[in-house]
Amino acid sequence: MSELFNSLSILILLSSFILMANKRVKSYIKTFRFQSFLIAFAAGIIGVKSILEEGRFDVLLVCLVIIILKVIYIPNLLNKMQLNVEYKVEKDFILNIPILIMGCCAIVMFTYFSLSGTDIVSRGAINNQIVNSISLTLIGLFFMISRKKAIGQIIGFLEIENGLFITALYMTGGMPLIVDLGTFIDLLTAVMIMGVMVFRINEKFESINIDKLNNLKG
Repeated sequence: MSELFNSLSILILLSSFILMANKRVKSYIKTFRFQSFLIAFAAGIIGVKSILEEGRFDVLLVCLVIIILKVIYIPNLLNKMQLNVEYKVEKDFILNIPILIMGCCAIVMFTYFSLSGTDIVSRGAINNQIVNSISLTLIGLFFMISRKKAIGQIIGFLEIENGLFITALYMTGGMPLIVDLGTFIDLLTAVMIMGVMVFRINEKFESINIDKLNNLKG
């Protein structure tokens, strides 16, 4: 079972590299959907294990919520958002893709060496899982600040949340249901608010490039 979770954590981390290498908003959304599916799959395995060993159904319920919210609803919402804003062919990333990928590699190495001496990651097989999941969170932050378009920054925010969730899942075997549901409600609210901001930016500047916000400086 630990080998399966290790493989899943590697695939989830690789999806963050793929996301960083993408150049178009549609590709961001597809990669985020795939990443969320992998996380839902990991939660589903832990959920089935919890049912068989402890009789707990909450983790499996969280898996279903992830599928509904992150695999289906939010990607569809972002696709509609992307279709309804003014489309312009603009460079979305601040640095070149190879430099960004090298930055992701540096983040993974930094995370590994930072955590290698702590008790959190000194329990054998869980080591790689925690390192990969924390790296996912930091790469999400890196993705968020490296993109110019507002939708790309929303995807970065969602990737940070994915990293935090999978880190908590690997470390605890499943957070209490009320905590997860509260997090998902906050996440959905944040995405909807940011969606309104995207429309307002597009309406004002006829672009979703946040560099246009510099025009508001006095």
